[in-house]
Amino acid sequence: MRVLYLIDSLNRGGVETLTLATCHKADEAGIEAYVAGFGDGSFADAFRGLPRSFFRKRRAPFDPLLVGWLRRLLRTRDIALVHANQAVEALHAWRARRGLPVKLVLTLHNLAYDAKNRWALDFLLPRVDAVAVVSEAARQWHEANGTLRRARWVTVLPNGVPDFSLPPALASGWEATGGPTLGMIANFTPVKDHATLCRALPEVFARHPAAQCVFAGAAQDERLHREARELCARAGLLHRVRFLGSRPAAEVLPRLDVFALSSRSDTFGIALAEAMLAGLPCAASDIPALREVADNGAAAALFRAGDAADCARVLNRLLDDATYRRALATRGQAYARGRYTLPAYLARLRDFYDQVLAS
Repeated sequence: MRVLYLIDSLNRGGVETLTLATCHKADEAGIEAYVAGFGDGSFADAFRGLPRSFFRKRRAPFDPLLVGWLRRLLRTRDIALVHANQAVEALHAWRARRGLPVKLVLTLHNLAYDAKNRWALDFLLPRVDAVAVVSEAARQWHEANGTLRRARWVTVLPNGVPDFSLPPALASGWEATGGPTLGMIANFTPVKDHATLCRALPEVFARHPAAQCVFAGAAQDERLHREARELCARAGLLHRVRFLGSRPAAEVLPRLDVFALSSRSDTFGIALAEAMLAGLPCAASDIPALREVADNGAAAALFRAGDAADCARVLNRLLDDATYRRALATRGQAYARGRYTLPAYLARLRDFYDQVLAS
């Protein structure tokens, strides 16, 4: 089964990480993976290292030359199915595959879309062969908001978490204090809520004087990144908080004692699943998608979204109670191993593709 994965951005992010890991392991599920990249970014070298990867710069929101290039790729490589993760990718693929025996599927990774992408989705959803959403919570949200009303077929396809091997040493800037280390891995974007965790830290640090915290994630929204730093600076905590920039989870998670994910909205929460699979005790905002990954609080502790005092309470309980901390980590890891490993994801993905191709 030859599948072409489209990737518009080559920056480090959840979709890019999952696509890269899928392409590395797809053969194990009987999928011959090809990649077509339309842009550039920090992950470019990793994608270019794949054995069946092709690249062409997208020059406009809709690029007819890119469509022609994609069509030639579909025909010469005998592609059976195209998997897109963004509307702009799917729009080019829809036009490129016209008249060809090629199926097209689209995964929705977001909840909110701007006007341009909403228009594109309204046009595309009746025209793609299937739509995947990454959690039951995301499916319910999209159905309630009418996003899926014209889709032919919708399925829930939870993401998978790549396995990681022994990590390289962190670059300069990491200084162990001998106390517990909290950490959050998330790019600075409007849907994430680094500020709530920053506001919780004074209470946590007052109770645990040797604790420190690290934030790993690209400053995609400079204002939010600056706000988080300023909150820590005003509280006099910058000497105990590190902003590491974009780092892979495999590099950061082994250095943590507790993982926290503070978010305003989410469709899945792959960083939370990664931390659970790594065996860390985890805390997360009590929002539908993260509640789903956390098994309603049984696999990861939950705090009220946007509530710094409740966030501090949950983190302090994790740091105070070693028995609870170990038990939560054990439950979380077992839950994640049963649902969110990459092999489990690839098995779901292959079943999905088989159904689409048979339809």
